[in-house]
Amino acid sequence: MTPDPQIYDLGELSGLASVTPRTVRYYIQQGLLPAPGATGPGAKYGEGHLDRLRLIRRLQRTHLPLAEIRRRLERLSDAE
Repeated sequence: MTPDPQIYDLGELSGLASVTPRTVRYYIQQGLLPAPGATGPGAKYGEGHLDRLRLIRRLQRTHLPLAEIRRRLERLSDAE
């Protein structure tokens, strides 16, 4: 039996990824992060969102521009 996937609200997600909620919204708008299934206060995010946020932060530390990060992320599936 597989464990239930983790589900986060915006505050939890941004806290775990060490970014602001505004940053999460900006990354979604810029195509760096997929939108949650629902929008508004009830929006929920999964492990894939958290993994991508952490990867974005790691790539930013190497001084890659967001456009290049977006190109790299477009080629990755959530599993990768």
